[in-house]
Formats: sequence, C-alpha cells, structure tokens
Amino acid sequence: MSNVRADLAEMVDVALWEWLSPHAARARVILVGANLDLVDVGVALTEDNTQLVQSWIEDGWLRHPTAEELSAWNATKEKEFTSLVIPPFVLAKLNF
Repeated sequence: MSNVRADLAEMVDVALWEWLSPHAARARVILVGANLDLVDVGVALTEDNTQLVQSWIEDGWLRHPTAEELSAWNATKEKEFTSLVIPPFVLAKLNF
C-alpha cells in the first residue's frame, strides 16, 4: 500500500520562476502560505479534502499570484520556489 504523504514528500523540489511561469500563464500555479506545509496541502488536494482546501482559500493561505507578483517575478526569472506538482496544479512557496 502506498503512503501518499511519503510519496509527495519525495516529489518536493526547488524550481526557478522561469520554469513555473508557463504554468502561471495557464493559472496553474497556486501559492501556499508560509504557515502551511506543501506536503499537507498536496495530501489535502490528492485526497479531495474540499472542506480543508476551501478553508485555506478563504483564509488566504492558498491563492494565485497577483498581477504585481507575476510582473516582478517575470522581470527576475531567477526567483526560487519550493514546489510540488499535484496535477493539474503546481504548488509553490517563495524561497527568501
């Protein structure tokens, strides 16, 4: 039996904005708030935990990048994000 959490944890990686920008152009990048763990969010999406995901969206912890963020990141494509692909989305946290 597969352990979803362990499988997703192995898939977390660092991605440059240059790699993420094509996905953002299709509204597929979801920014994950600093207080949330990428793997926890990935598990919730994978297990279709609509109530939990909706609460994170309502609280502003899951969101699409703003136009201002997209503009800034497109100007400096070397920005690094910790990311996790949960098709059709890419979860991303900005690395400071």
